[in-house]
Amino acid sequence: MSLDGGCHGLRLERPVLLSPQTRSGRLSAVFVLDITPYTGPLLSGWLEAGHLIDAIVVPGIRQRQKHFSVSNFRRGLRRRLQLKRYIGNTPARLIEFGRPYDWGTLASQLSETKADVLICFAFPALIPQDLLGTFAKGGLNLHPALLPNYRGPHPLHRLAVDGQHAVHGGVTLHKMSADFDDGDILGQVSFSEADWVSLQTLTDSVARAMRALVSEVAPAYCKGSLSGMRQPAGDFVWARLKAAHTMISPEMSIEHVALMWHVLGTVPGIYLDVAGHKVRLGFQIRRLGPPTGHVPVRRWGSVEFDLADGRVRYLTYSRLLKRLVKLHATFARAPVRKSPPEIRLFGKVEDGQA
Repeated sequence: MSLDGGCHGLRLERPVLLSPQTRSGRLSAVFVLDITPYTGPLLSGWLEAGHLIDAIVVPGIRQRQKHFSVSNFRRGLRRRLQLKRYIGNTPARLIEFGRPYDWGTLASQLSETKADVLICFAFPALIPQDLLGTFAKGGLNLHPALLPNYRGPHPLHRLAVDGQHAVHGGVTLHKMSADFDDGDILGQVSFSEADWVSLQTLTDSVARAMRALVSEVAPAYCKGSLSGMRQPAGDFVWARLKAAHTMISPEMSIEHVALMWHVLGTVPGIYLDVAGHKVRLGFQIRRLGPPTGHVPVRRWGSVEFDLADGRVRYLTYSRLLKRLVKLHATFARAPVRKSPPEIRLFGKVEDGQA
């Protein structure tokens, strides 16, 4: 699943200082994910629950053969700083793994680990069953939607585009199988409208939900307290974002377009057709009144257009706006701590039945 790791302003956890100790009574995991504000809290949550990280498999950074790449250097530095922020001085082996995927080499690199389980988030390819079979409890995946709805690589984007965010929005922890997002469901955290009011609140909600599922539900499954529930068969939406999904239409409400900006605005963007030209929108700066029936009007740095319930003015997207959005996110206030999310469990094993 494609998720932007460049979100800022999320301050959930303090770094955990944990030195190597005996494995007695603890679980160990290999994580397959990038280090972002979405995933950092789940790593610290796993450690704070008393468990171990054997390795973290991160996306490989494409290397240029002849030239030094500033962007690659910045990406690597950002990854190391994020990791330090969330797990402190805890030893964690980082393995870069990029296209073309050499699963045999990865299996060899992981052969010395003694991990009980592999835990994955937003990896774009199916992990072979042979590799998952080397872990006693197989593989678990975190998916940011309430499965079986919105399987696929872009669930957050499609939930916002389809207006189904308050119905199927949330995070699912499920077993990994031979198909994408198709394994038995172990636990889910549902989202409300309040979780979608801004990109920061959505990032916070996804991170909190994944942290809770990894620190509470994954260990329960590994220790035999949960068996999971098979996903029902049916014709469910496949969450792949296409160019047409990023286009704004006059039939949309002001609230719907604002939601799309929160989720899609920075990556990949939302667009409006203005006299045959595709104009990328920034955020709304003014509500001008009821719909006028007039065509969109583009002015310097902004555009006015009708939506179903009003005429609005949006800034157009530019490099300056992109920098201002990043600057605002950097200095945004930390989200208010909420109570732990409510988790729905599937296939709970009663005492004596394990």
